[in-house]
Amino acid sequence: MKMDRKTLQQKVLDFFDKNSNLLIAVILVFALILRLKYLTINQAVWYDEAEYLSVAKNWAFNLTSYQLHYVRPPFIPFIMAIMYKIGFGELGMRVLMLIFSMTGVIFTYLVGKEIFNKWVGIISSFLMSVFYVNLFYTARILTDLPSTTLWLISMWLFWKGVIRKQSKWYVWLLGPSLVAGVLIRFPLGLIIFIFLLYLIVAEGFGFLKNKNLWIGVSAAAVCFVPYSIWYYQTYSKIPILGPLGFYGAFSQLSSYIRLTPIVFQSPIPGLVNISSYFGHSLLLLLIIGILITLFNLIVGYDILRKDESLKKNILILLWIIIPFIFFAFLAGQIAEDRYLSYIYPATFFIISLVLVKIYNLIRKFNLIPALGVVLLILILSAVAQIGYADRIIKIKSTSYIQFREAGSWIKENSNQSDKIIAAGEPQLNYYSERNVIYWPEDYEIDEFIKNNKDVRYIVLSSLERTSEWTYSWPQENQDKVVPVKAYTDSQQKPILIIYEVKR
Repeated sequence: MKMDRKTLQQKVLDFFDKNSNLLIAVILVFALILRLKYLTINQAVWYDEAEYLSVAKNWAFNLTSYQLHYVRPPFIPFIMAIMYKIGFGELGMRVLMLIFSMTGVIFTYLVGKEIFNKWVGIISSFLMSVFYVNLFYTARILTDLPSTTLWLISMWLFWKGVIRKQSKWYVWLLGPSLVAGVLIRFPLGLIIFIFLLYLIVAEGFGFLKNKNLWIGVSAAAVCFVPYSIWYYQTYSKIPILGPLGFYGAFSQLSSYIRLTPIVFQSPIPGLVNISSYFGHSLLLLLIIGILITLFNLIVGYDILRKDESLKKNILILLWIIIPFIFFAFLAGQIAEDRYLSYIYPATFFIISLVLVKIYNLIRKFNLIPALGVVLLILILSAVAQIGYADRIIKIKSTSYIQFREAGSWIKENSNQSDKIIAAGEPQLNYYSERNVIYWPEDYEIDEFIKNNKDVRYIVLSSLERTSEWTYSWPQENQDKVVPVKAYTDSQQKPILIIYEVKR
């Protein structure tokens, strides 16, 4: 019987080993199906989405004077402008996000496999495929997901080219990859600090003699020059430093700590109500993995540069710590799950490593329970993540739809030269294809309307708030404006009103 059990275990192991590529294919197909389900579910775009889309449409067709804010990088709207020019519409932009999302799942596998092993790559890619943050923002036209994909690509090039020295082409392509990523979302530049600190700690300063690395740096500089010239001419500011000065630094540490159980939700039956932290399997595995990693580094600090495993631990910890410090203390933005998108692949690698350790430990006694424990954790986690993603995607799918309806109405009931006074400029600009001006000050509004004969409509909403005086101004100035269109919320309360200026 012992021989039979051993033979059965070996057959199971051989099956999974020989069919690992098929397993990855199944994960990718599953990931694609999940993402296609939500591809067109959102009925209106949000402020940030509309800004990129408005800029892209303006660059492509010169419809309005709308310009990109200096804190926003231009690469995504530049790509979308080209897509608009060759005939793609909003659906094309959503497909672009889908491509970035799927590429991110693929490179999660590739990076995990390269740095650790095949099974870490497979488990991590599965977690990324069902991760609610990834699913939610695949359905949104924002830069967080494309930026994360470029982060993973850059990490893959770095490991294969700089660390493993497999080909000079990996090193040469690393520079342009980093520039593309930074021009999608500026904080991607944090990965450069991770690379530098890792090389200094793990290898000393010998990397400075790497000729191919300097070629990659030169390629990056060449790619960055055109943007730098454009940025300075457009905004009269120094690239990168300009956006850094926009936000004031303040701590969001407590907010991100409270957010953590939501991000890694994977309820353990009976425990999640007792402890939001230790009641989630993924979070518990992550904490265990980080503690093991720290313990290994403390114990083996004297052999760090000789031990490949310890070097990998250093890289993963830097991968998590540096972006976390930036967004928790320096970014000057309200805490959101998407801001830590760079970190999530590294956390999945740590979780996967712990799962592999658990599997190997139980397998010494019996293979079937070992597989069962791992699969149970992954399945329960997937169900929780997919369920949460489905709920919030559907809840948010109609948000800001009043701006879409208002913008479409204004487009049909105005001339190209007409202007609008409103908050929510990018949404109204995108849907109306008219120039939108933010509210002047209360002491300027009368004179402004009088001197600007092309101001046709004024829009007020509770979705994009303006100063309190603006909400009473139309009622107090009925001789100047008249309400022509109103949109209500689910309780039939006015949520957006369009006023026409009397001429």
